[in-house]
Amino acid sequence: MSRATASVPATRDGVIRAAADFDEFCRVQGVPADARWRFQVALDEILSNIVRHGFRHQPGTIALTFARDDRAVTVEVVDSAPPFDPREAPAPDTSSPLESRPAGGLGIKLAESLVDELAYERRDEHNHLKLAWRLRPDDTGPAAPRTRDGHS
Repeated sequence: MSRATASVPATRDGVIRAAADFDEFCRVQGVPADARWRFQVALDEILSNIVRHGFRHQPGTIALTFARDDRAVTVEVVDSAPPFDPREAPAPDTSSPLESRPAGGLGIKLAESLVDELAYERRDEHNHLKLAWRLRPDDTGPAAPRTRDGHS
């Protein structure tokens, strides 16, 4: 398994830097560009929510651990914002007209729809969020060589 870590400020610039770090990790690990978009969108939504709602523009740091094995790409996101389990967020209202809907909720649901696993744990006064994406046969790229029978 290959791993890399990053630590970014809890700001919009930090989210942009985390996205660039993750993209570089995926490039080095051979995850094809056409497979990265779903990873990047979900990660951007999660990190943006941490910045906007968790830290509420207060100083903070977000630690990330990127990992890739032959079956999945994972990202662990750790922050010291107030406890928040995105799996327990209320479902957004998508039936009302857009102008009458309360803001919020769509980003989390979008992120959930793009990942294969979203796990949350509050540990040592920190939020620990794990996002995992199983690599599809057409996502594996050169970092996951295939055997003669076609499996990775």
